[in-house]
Amino acid sequence: MNGFVAEGRRSLRYILLAQLLFFASAAFGGEKPAICELASKSIVGRSSSEIPQVSNLGDIDIKCGVASRGSFKAGDPPRQGLRASTTAYLVLPDGNKKLVASEVNVSGGGADLEREWTDFYVHIPLEEAERDAEARRCQCKLEKSLIEKSMIGEPFTSDAREQQVAKLRELISQHRTGHFQFQCRVLDGNRVLGIGSVELEVLYKGRFCDRFSDRDQPSDR
Repeated sequence: MNGFVAEGRRSLRYILLAQLLFFASAAFGGEKPAICELASKSIVGRSSSEIPQVSNLGDIDIKCGVASRGSFKAGDPPRQGLRASTTAYLVLPDGNKKLVASEVNVSGGGADLEREWTDFYVHIPLEEAERDAEARRCQCKLEKSLIEKSMIGEPFTSDAREQQVAKLRELISQHRTGHFQFQCRVLDGNRVLGIGSVELEVLYKGRFCDRFSDRDQPSDR
């Protein structure tokens, strides 16, 4: 009798394991996992829980690898390098997560006999109001500097100032600060080859316009 009970329990465990594997696969769209890691050169420290930390003014450099697509044979269609996309979540103090914007810029990649990988930079843009405020701060500093150096004789017109702000807004590479989790997808064209994750904290280390000299810094009034 005990043998039948033990066998029944083992069968139940196999069924539960199969269900867990099924749901895990479904959660990732049935895709294979990718191995993703933050480049050591991007890390400026670690939290008390060993989460890697990066600067809000530095690069967030990530590498994701997947199993090789196989050797390229004569007559095969041209094969493009792997790309990546990310979904970013801000981890709130209560443990809940908030979807936030993220941008990807692929910087390179490579392959060996067993795997292929893509290297990319992730940008976590400031919220719209913060980005606009920083762009206006940059414009003010630049305009003041040009006047002090006698490169322009009078302040810009309102229209010219707004045009400069619009251009500067697109150049701001400062990251949003906080604790983030990324779902990273490795792409072959539009096909997802694998999904991995990266967790990090972005620390405040200054503002985008701090790259200009303190002498050029306008009053905060």
